[in-house]
Amino acid sequence: MKRNDDSNRPGSDAKSKLARLLETEAQLEGMLKEARREAAQLVELAREEAKQRVRDFESELESEHRQLRDRIARERDEAVKSIREEAREETERLVGLDDATVHQLAQHVVGLLLNRTESGGSP
Repeated sequence: MKRNDDSNRPGSDAKSKLARLLETEAQLEGMLKEARREAAQLVELAREEAKQRVRDFESELESEHRQLRDRIARERDEAVKSIREEAREETERLVGLDDATVHQLAQHVVGLLLNRTESGGSP
């Protein structure tokens, strides 16, 4: 019996191998295209994740900056309040001195100044 296919012809084996090679090449090109597409998606996902991390970091940094600024303002206000309270207390104490005490203190200060002047200005 004689076969009707080209398998006995010279070159048909080469054509078959060439066809399989071309088919394999087409499959590999398809796989490469899919791999490139997946790689591009991964790169884009990584880029978006990096952007989100930067936004999160900037937000956290701004929050910490705001907290620090608020804490410094509170500490400043507390220091000013303390200084004002101390000044108020001293003012009340001085206003409460009687005339005799003020006179004695004034004489003492004048005496100190005169002694300093007489001794050449040095203490």
